[in-house]
Amino acid sequence: MSIIEYINTIVKLPEEIQEEVAASFKLEKYSKRVVLEHAGVICNKLYYIEKGLARLFYEKDGKEITGWFASEKHFISCNDSFFQRVPSHLNLELLEDSVLYSIDFDGLNRLFDKFKEMERFGRLLTYNLLSELSERIYSTLFQAAEKRYQLLVVRYPEVALRAPLGDIASYLGISQETLSRIRSQQTTKSKGTSVYK
Repeated sequence: MSIIEYINTIVKLPEEIQEEVAASFKLEKYSKRVVLEHAGVICNKLYYIEKGLARLFYEKDGKEITGWFASEKHFISCNDSFFQRVPSHLNLELLEDSVLYSIDFDGLNRLFDKFKEMERFGRLLTYNLLSELSERIYSTLFQAAEKRYQLLVVRYPEVALRAPLGDIASYLGISQETLSRIRSQQTTKSKGTSVYK
């Protein structure tokens, strides 16, 4: 799904502004394992994923710890760095060959300032991100590893299927061996199962 098609699923863009909005984003193609943004520098782009899978990770004691995943029809960036214009603590890596649309900070703000539909789009995306972050915090602090994995499978099945097991394990805060055990125990999943019990 292209960037304009995706935006139109959230807010309806008038025909007369769609070309200008589309031109504000740059189409980029990358191979897997490319690191687009690095810790220690200011993140200058926000990315929409048309095709592919990405993660945010930080390094601690020589280990990579995954903090976030994003796949098709999602945006990803080192948010604190991008929006506050400060050096990032995170790295942004592509886990698959990817097709992205990118926009820089100034370009995004020009769209927000010029088009009320884009400002509303940004607000609705922010609401969604805050909801996802709250869910992630709740899961990390209060749920057992099995429930955290179940939540991942229910909410982000594409991540559970496509991301490397080591990255998923670090995202869940468990060892790869523990993840393998959980996966073998949870052979059947139901999307109707509560993830908050």
